[in-house]
Amino acid sequence: MAPLIKLLQAGVPPARAAAEFSRILGIWTAELKDDNEQLQERLSGLAEQMTTGIEEMHEGIAEASDKGKPTLRRILATHEAVLDALRKAQETG
Repeated sequence: MAPLIKLLQAGVPPARAAAEFSRILGIWTAELKDDNEQLQERLSGLAEQMTTGIEEMHEGIAEASDKGKPTLRRILATHEAVLDALRKAQETG
């Protein structure tokens, strides 16, 4: 998870962050191939942590973004892309 957190903080392009999330999801799926309930618990915990942390950051980022900071807009887009990927994973799991 640490690499994903660093990517989110750095504001890398959304596709790169989503790819890292997919890699982590693949690892978890392989580790827990016989325990779908545990996988869902991990995903739910991750979703809750990420949603809370990202929502807290978005207020300040959005304010700065309104002032024309392209890096901050990219960070917002990256966070939203990863959250979307996480929600899709939960729906299919």
